[in-house]
Amino acid sequence: MPAPHGPLAGVEIRPPGPSGPHWDGRRAALVSGAGGAKEDFLPLMHRLAGSGHRLFAVDLCGQNETPGPDDPAVYGVEALATDLAVATTAACARKPVHLVGHGAGALVAATAVAQARARERFAPSTYRSLTLVAPCWDGTVAAGEAESADWERLVALQHRGTVTDERRAVIRQRLARSHPMGLTRLASAAAAPDLVTVLRAEGIRMLVVGGAQDPLVPADRTEALARRLGARHSVVPGAGHLPHHDNPDALAATLTAFWAEAEAEAEAEAEAQAQAQAEACPPQRPAAAAAGDGT
Repeated sequence: MPAPHGPLAGVEIRPPGPSGPHWDGRRAALVSGAGGAKEDFLPLMHRLAGSGHRLFAVDLCGQNETPGPDDPAVYGVEALATDLAVATTAACARKPVHLVGHGAGALVAATAVAQARARERFAPSTYRSLTLVAPCWDGTVAAGEAESADWERLVALQHRGTVTDERRAVIRQRLARSHPMGLTRLASAAAAPDLVTVLRAEGIRMLVVGGAQDPLVPADRTEALARRLGARHSVVPGAGHLPHHDNPDALAATLTAFWAEAEAEAEAEAEAQAQAQAEACPPQRPAAAAAGDGT
């Protein structure tokens, strides 16, 4: 998937049947945070594809299978958000997309939406909705502690219950592939002071999701963030910091219902705008007909 700082590795899952670039169904893009990977979303993506959605998940610059340079500038939240926006726009053929971010990836996704207003090439309509799953809004670890952090232990803490040897091997492999600079910068990233204000002004439909047993971002914190954003809030039962891994069925049901409401609201708004334009600019009668009326 093309991006300004180099192509992003991605995975796509399509619903059964034809779904080429001009397919008119619902699209969604998903991005994980520090220590995560696109493959974390696969259980969720398969369930969402079964209900008619086309899904894209990406590894950010320097994350897992996406290589990254030795340049700290490319790992800032703004730069990662721009990469995500370009990749999503290309993959989704400029069709509206439901954006989902997890952990620190939620911060990147939210920043991408905030950037849409300032960038002419990314109209606000690029994003149909924004979902923040277990968002690490204030950073996973302090900036001064990130470089010396025990990443294997921190990533293991995201998992509910005992981490199997097989899963630990997967974690080690991802960490070995990831650029250390990208890990530290993403894990210590915090939301810009005006991000909540900008998102509220954007008017995008938002959902904040927490895991009922999340030790890193407890449900009371996700609820508080939802109130600040004016967003809906949902708690996934039987889930820790990885609701898409721990209980993908429940999260898929939550997202499907939320996206359906967002689509219905968008269609109603489009119809209302079209009606208002029609009333403001009524069709002109042909000149010949108008002249004939006066005879």
